[in-house]
Amino acid sequence: MPQRKTISRAKRQQDMLRELAAEEAAGVTCGPGYTRAAEAIEAMRRIREGTYGFCADCEKKIPSARLLAKPEATRCIACQSDYEERSAAGPGNWGNVARRSA
Repeated sequence: MPQRKTISRAKRQQDMLRELAAEEAAGVTCGPGYTRAAEAIEAMRRIREGTYGFCADCEKKIPSARLLAKPEATRCIACQSDYEERSAAGPGNWGNVARRSA
């Protein structure tokens, strides 16, 4: 039974990703030069490669609740938070952000 639950969850995630990819065709964007559809296409590539659901930074499993909420996620919440903090700090201040996170 657990395998069936996993398959149906994966199917829901793939369906959500396909819907996001369809937004690309409709021209739905989430900001300048950015589309969730592009992230959905990237997530589908990761599914094919077997890397979907693992954090791009720490390589730990991304919790299923996060993937259900944001199926195109490439990072766990902790790594995403660090990434956003580093991005906001700018390249010259990344060392300070890393020291605070450690």
